[in-house]
Amino acid sequence: MKRKKASMQTIADRLGISKVSVSKALGNQPGIGDELRRKVFEVAQEVGYVADKRAGTKSTGRFSFLVPKRFFLENENFYTTIYYYLNRMCMEQSLSLSLHVVNAGEEKSLKIPSLVSKDATDGIFLAGEIDEPYLYSLANLQIPMVSVDFYKPHLVTDCILTDNFFIGYSATMYLIERGHRHIGFVGNPRFQVGITDRFFGYRKALATNGLDFVPEWNIVNNDPATGQYSLENPLPSNLPGAFVCHCDMAAYFLIKQLQLVGKNVPRDVSLVSFDNTEISRISIPPLTTYDIDKRQFAEKALKRMQERIARPDDPPHRIYIETRLLERDSVAQSLS
Repeated sequence: MKRKKASMQTIADRLGISKVSVSKALGNQPGIGDELRRKVFEVAQEVGYVADKRAGTKSTGRFSFLVPKRFFLENENFYTTIYYYLNRMCMEQSLSLSLHVVNAGEEKSLKIPSLVSKDATDGIFLAGEIDEPYLYSLANLQIPMVSVDFYKPHLVTDCILTDNFFIGYSATMYLIERGHRHIGFVGNPRFQVGITDRFFGYRKALATNGLDFVPEWNIVNNDPATGQYSLENPLPSNLPGAFVCHCDMAAYFLIKQLQLVGKNVPRDVSLVSFDNTEISRISIPPLTTYDIDKRQFAEKALKRMQERIARPDDPPHRIYIETRLLERDSVAQSLS
């Protein structure tokens, strides 16, 4: 006896929900919770459901935004702002974007969200920096991917980037031009490729001007596993007159720590940072920082994703966005 073809109604009956809910879940449309959506896809696979392309049930423009939890912190809005703009742009074009925050355990065990599959998404935006084994697991899905704010030399994918080496160099030169000769760096160069590039831009500026790199002045005030910042890491016994901080949050926590030991910013120590997040504006003093256009990140990422889907054989593109220095109150002219 010929087996009856599975339909959306088959899935709806199995789960005790409406056919409309099944359609929304399979189309990755809003109004359906993640848990129910996951169950719909699981049952669809179990019953052998295949979308009828002639009936127009195959959705296009379903995207996923995937980011490690250590880069999606409640008190840091760099990646949340990029996601906000990207989601809004998708909605304006009648596209859908699902958010997936991957915790450390999921990343280590290579657990990919159930909705990040060929059946559920047409493209993946990868934000922050994900461990290489996890990246290769995603690459094996053969779904178009666009990396946002990071790259891996051995991973062939489109990337939207800041020229971190150049702005690391420029930030250090900005301090040197204001008379600073003893300059440290806040950030772990092994944490993320963007920090690595900013660090070596900083090193180039020191070397170009005949200034010493002092390892003790390279301090780290966040946890590499969680990304959380704290006031617990010790400061150098002999502080430099200025620091290049890998992001606004690192600078904000350094200000707090300097205040605890009786130091004033910028009178005693000057700081320049990156990202122009909300914390840079409410900090006391407000931070001199490089504005990195989060909206432009989203615009270029979506455009490149659509180009990649339209022309899958294109060579990978590395696209850079614009930056600009915003001078506020965290840098003083050095008198030494």
